[in-house]
Amino acid sequence: MTCGARLDVPEGMRAAALEVAGGLPDEAPLPVSVTCELDKRDHGEHAARLRKLFDGAVWVMWEGDDITVRPIAYCASLRPSLGGIPLSDALCWLPDAHRGGHTWERCA
Repeated sequence: MTCGARLDVPEGMRAAALEVAGGLPDEAPLPVSVTCELDKRDHGEHAARLRKLFDGAVWVMWEGDDITVRPIAYCASLRPSLGGIPLSDALCWLPDAHRGGHTWERCA
């Protein structure tokens, strides 16, 4: 189960995210509000993807009032092959070195 903590992303953070090179040509406008994509837990840093990059994503990370935006590669974890599953369901789409489970575990 995902955390569900929400954050209204400050305009300055959205602007900083757009300054990171490597965005996709068809990217949508950045969200003004995000929900933590990590596993539910009692405390710790939250993370939500603001925009996809060719080699990862720009993530907004927050804990209390401390908010940062930075590019981070996707997690390198790969679901053990069970045959016949789409690659998108075998990859973890969370930031590298994240806490908690992988997105492919949610698809199991």
